[in-house]
Amino acid sequence: MTESSLKSITPDGITGSVFVTEGIKNSITLLNAPMGCKFYHSSISQRLMPRPPMYLPAREGEEPSEVNFSNLNDWFFRQGRVPCTWLDSHDYVYGTADKVREALEFIRRNVGFDILCIADSPGASLIGDDLRELCSGIFPDKPTVVLETPGFSADHWDGASAAIEALLVQAGDRLFGSGSGQKHDAPTVNIIGMSLWQKYSEGNIDEIKRILGMCGIKVGCVLCAGCSAEELGNVPEADLNIVLYPEIGTAGALYLRKRFGTECYICDGPPVGFDAVSRFVHDVCGLLGASHEAFDEEMARSRALAWYRINGIHSATGRPNGTLFYVRSIPSEERSYGRFFTEYLGMKQGGPDDAELVFADANTIAELMLSRREFCGIETANPSMGYVDVIPKCTLGIKGALFLTEQVLNGLMTAMV
Repeated sequence: MTESSLKSITPDGITGSVFVTEGIKNSITLLNAPMGCKFYHSSISQRLMPRPPMYLPAREGEEPSEVNFSNLNDWFFRQGRVPCTWLDSHDYVYGTADKVREALEFIRRNVGFDILCIADSPGASLIGDDLRELCSGIFPDKPTVVLETPGFSADHWDGASAAIEALLVQAGDRLFGSGSGQKHDAPTVNIIGMSLWQKYSEGNIDEIKRILGMCGIKVGCVLCAGCSAEELGNVPEADLNIVLYPEIGTAGALYLRKRFGTECYICDGPPVGFDAVSRFVHDVCGLLGASHEAFDEEMARSRALAWYRINGIHSATGRPNGTLFYVRSIPSEERSYGRFFTEYLGMKQGGPDDAELVFADANTIAELMLSRREFCGIETANPSMGYVDVIPKCTLGIKGALFLTEQVLNGLMTAMV
């Protein structure tokens, strides 16, 4: 990871942690770090998952009033997400507890929320302040979690995994007590391993819910990717926990199995491509005793549509057979893309220097463009070049397989111009 970070701008463990906790509705993530760590995380989390306005805590019998962030100069610095303690050299010598206490008191007086997280920067993690005790003293009735991120060069998925597990362990007693306790009238699953940082997370979540819903399976909570505190409280009531990205969700799923006995289905990679999606749905239906007949019918229609479009390009050009491609993303996602492109589309995996199609984040694509080499870059990971997706898109499920097929075919046409 260190070598990769020296070559290009890549998210690290603290970024993975922040986007997990920011993926909970009406949560606050206090970044215990220097000022420079704040602004990117605040602006990008708002862009990836826009939130409605936050509200001041209401007194008894009164309606809560909307927070005007233009007036919140302290700690928030006129941004609605990720307040920061703006650590300096004095704090690294004498400790951060005083600043953290002041920030928490400000939040208690000025902002309403459901869950609070403090994310220590790598430097702050080494100081050794007992922030968990500080949190519990100021917010005795709120779910709180403290994330220490001492690994400066840790991968972002390692930070995300640690954040999910820490949330379940530290805040679980208060969170799980808020569940409804009602039995579901249909098989219910939780999805673990999604994160705001993943490109097309909104569309992918909708597609997973849709294909499982075709089988009569309800998704209760998508942990830390748009879920609410109430949905987190209902996590123990699910019949099965599904881990789509093993690097991010396995530790959390194993903890839930140990604590509540809930079985987990851990994908070896996200369901990318027709074969992987069919295997995923059939496996989950088998575990829950659900019918996948309606899913199979739509899958057959979608395969026929994809074949028709692929055959048109193949008849004219012989492509996509033999096309060299390169993928850069989370390791399990790289494997899933690779299987789909090679086994279904007949493409060949190449390296970053010889691939005709590059599926990666915008930084990787821009770095390769500097070599003035001809190729087509297709964004499948964040950060992006800033393209605004008005309509949610997906790379998982049936619609995701069709979308990726479309991207490949159009990418080939672009590369051949």
